[in-house]
Amino acid sequence: MNNLLVFDHPMYVIDRPLVDSIICKDKKDLTNQDIVDLARLLNRYTFNTLHSNDIRTDILRTLDKWGKTNEQLQLKSREIWQSGWRPGALASEEVGSGADVEAGAV
Repeated sequence: MNNLLVFDHPMYVIDRPLVDSIICKDKKDLTNQDIVDLARLLNRYTFNTLHSNDIRTDILRTLDKWGKTNEQLQLKSREIWQSGWRPGALASEEVGSGADVEAGAV
């Protein structure tokens, strides 16, 4: 086998940069979009995909760093969806500079 990494999930090349952009944030800086994206991606990478398991591992490590669990993330994501929020729509508490926003804090 060659030394090239082969990513076995077709969305890996799109998902990896998204995960990287979210996990570098502080918990207080998360938006609703960030939370639902992390929950969605954690679900997408639930099954141990041979080479792309690093996404799941990075999300779980970040949740641990934030003092949160997968269950709490999924619950918060459901709450966001049930509130009527939809992707691309900023919640009223997300409008502004973001310096004082904790809208999406898990």
